[in-house]
Amino acid sequence: MINSEHQQLIEDNERLLEKVARLERAVEVSHAQQAESLVLLEGMSASLQASTVEQIYQSVFSTLKKQTPFDTALLLTPAMPGTLNVAATSNNVAMQQNIIVDPLLKSVLTGPAKAIIDIQLLNPDWLPTLTAPHHHSALIASFSYKSSVCLLMLFDINKGAYLRKDAQAINRITGLIEQTLDQVEKRFIELEAQQLRVESERVQGNLLRQEKMASLGQLAAGIAHEINNPISFIGSNLQLMQTQVKNLYLFHQNLNKQLAPSNQRLFTLMAETYPCDFLESDFNELFNDCREGVERVSHIVKSLKTYCQANDSNWQLNNVCEGFSLTLKMLENQLKYNCVISEYHADIPDSYCINSELNQVYLNLLLNAVQSMHGHGKIIIRSYAKNNTIFIEVQDNGMGIAPSKINQIFDPFYTTKEVGQGTGLGLSISHAIVKKHQGEIHVNSKVNQGSKFTIALPVLSLPPT
Repeated sequence: MINSEHQQLIEDNERLLEKVARLERAVEVSHAQQAESLVLLEGMSASLQASTVEQIYQSVFSTLKKQTPFDTALLLTPAMPGTLNVAATSNNVAMQQNIIVDPLLKSVLTGPAKAIIDIQLLNPDWLPTLTAPHHHSALIASFSYKSSVCLLMLFDINKGAYLRKDAQAINRITGLIEQTLDQVEKRFIELEAQQLRVESERVQGNLLRQEKMASLGQLAAGIAHEINNPISFIGSNLQLMQTQVKNLYLFHQNLNKQLAPSNQRLFTLMAETYPCDFLESDFNELFNDCREGVERVSHIVKSLKTYCQANDSNWQLNNVCEGFSLTLKMLENQLKYNCVISEYHADIPDSYCINSELNQVYLNLLLNAVQSMHGHGKIIIRSYAKNNTIFIEVQDNGMGIAPSKINQIFDPFYTTKEVGQGTGLGLSISHAIVKKHQGEIHVNSKVNQGSKFTIALPVLSLPPT
């Protein structure tokens, strides 16, 4: 009886030990899977932070390295029918290589992962192309990306480096790769959509500004036309009044001479009470000042009308520097208090151009020059021709442009001005206009010494097509 009970205890103890061992193995497996999941999640997180496809692939290879050792890893994507292309390598070396899908690769593309103990024995045609000759073990698995079946290939120098359990493990890894690439693809699409929205808003804002400028141009042309009428009759009336005042003074002198001596005393007394001697000297000066003011306003209005002409959008054979005088007149109020203008214009040949667009370039360059100055400055304008090319220079002694920023000044929406003071479109538009005239625009600048913008325009004997 005692022996029977003892035997029962032994059997119960063995079953208990077996359960404990089973639980320990389950715990070990659970810990291993937890560690694997943690590594995979870290890899997925790193991939989601990547900004390029190449960075994604390298993140995937880094995650694989922590799970399954390898000397070389390759990622292959479909190319032409029946071929695969090497999309990425673990050593980040680009391989422009297509390989033919043989029966071995086809079996992996359509079935489970394969762990190959010695790939050298199989010696597939693609092996020398993809790996170094000393690789023996291979682990190949398929995964889906962008509705295509791709291959992941791991190679190791040792024989038997990959077993059936590794093939099972890589199936879990490829599942994560599929999810990661899918999430990254969505993220790229979202970023691209966001960039498109921002660009669309910028373009829309640019169009609104251009439409506003066009409306302002039409408004300015209309105002100029309306101002021109009263200015014309004011000028005519001033000329008539000057003549009448002169006649009134002559009448005053002749009347004094023609009066009898008995009436001259009364005339002298009235002349002292109502003095008129100033008529000739003071009135002439006042009339001249008024006429000069009227002529100045008339010239500004004329310049404004010329500057805003809507029909000046066609190519015409003209002097490309003709617009400088108009532009300077438009900016006279800003320029005369801030800087001294020096102009040096040599004889240049006529060239086909759109004057209104070149005027916009000159306006942008002169405004930038004025705004770059602290206090009173100097602007030098030069134009000359050399080797059938017309050169136009606008040089200032303002604060200049930093070397780190000089390559960005022609980019759309780039500005160094404070918010609300500049759109960053002036130089970009100027660059586009010069390119339209088949020319180039360059800048030389030194901080605190000034900048020089040089426009080089070819002499065009015919309008560009």
